[in-house]
Amino acid sequence: MYPFERYLNKLKKYVKNKARPEGSICEAYLSQKTTHFCSYYFEPHVRSTKIKIGRNMDYDVEEQSYATLSVFRSQGKPSGKCVKRFLNDLEINTVILYVLLNCEKVEPILE
Repeated sequence: MYPFERYLNKLKKYVKNKARPEGSICEAYLSQKTTHFCSYYFEPHVRSTKIKIGRNMDYDVEEQSYATLSVFRSQGKPSGKCVKRFLNDLEINTVILYVLLNCEKVEPILE
């Protein structure tokens, strides 16, 4: 019964005209279904009711990619609390080796 009661509460929020609540609910329901149907014909990057974006992917990667090297362009964002820390010498050498082996712009220099 609880999901049905939640849905009724949602329908009650549609009421704008207290004198004719049934008409308000029908009008709001039809406009919601119409926009949902029309959302199938929108561009993929337009947010709509049928496209659910993950909570960690709430931005376009192209807009946020200000790094010039391809290794540092990552998708997503960190989850949880971010903590700053300094790298020790072994970790710095590992990062340098990773960049040298995996970056496309560094390949001509290595050759």
